[in-house]
Amino acid sequence: MTGAPRIVLLGVSGAGKTSAGRILAERLGADFVDADDLVAQEAGAPLAELVIARDPRLERLRRSAARRALARPGAVVALGASQIEDADTVDGIREAKTRGAFVVELVADTAEVARRTGLNRPRSVGLGAPRAMLTAMIAALHERYADVADSSVPTGGADPALVADRVLGECRLAGDSPNNRD
Repeated sequence: MTGAPRIVLLGVSGAGKTSAGRILAERLGADFVDADDLVAQEAGAPLAELVIARDPRLERLRRSAARRALARPGAVVALGASQIEDADTVDGIREAKTRGAFVVELVADTAEVARRTGLNRPRSVGLGAPRAMLTAMIAALHERYADVADSSVPTGGADPALVADRVLGECRLAGDSPNNRD
């Protein structure tokens, strides 16, 4: 492998990228790199705070973090949900694929994401229809992920270890597969 992550995980917030990614990295003896964590480290503030404050540095920080993560040889990389909307990041994903990275979308439906992120709690009707907006966002992002992903793995109701098993199966990295990447 020449300068590419081993696996790049894409998916909406709550799809399980971080949980499954950490397990994958441990199983593969690789580093786990979460692009959102890189943003928070560089900014000195949690990503959620940067988003809520509409920090003007956010776009630049996310692009830079994605590029750094995608340059980590042999790592398991999780990109932030909306990073797929940045053309430079998409180019970086495609470049990583040409160097041997396997890109997997972790797929979760609205009910699963709502449960994992707390959107399933009672809310004021004054907030509108957050689940409808979430459903539309998931559908739009799924189309973007499909443009670059080699495979997709459903995560709904699955324990992160099972998701990791499914990803390894999709990547053909388990056992004595001829595609095993050391």
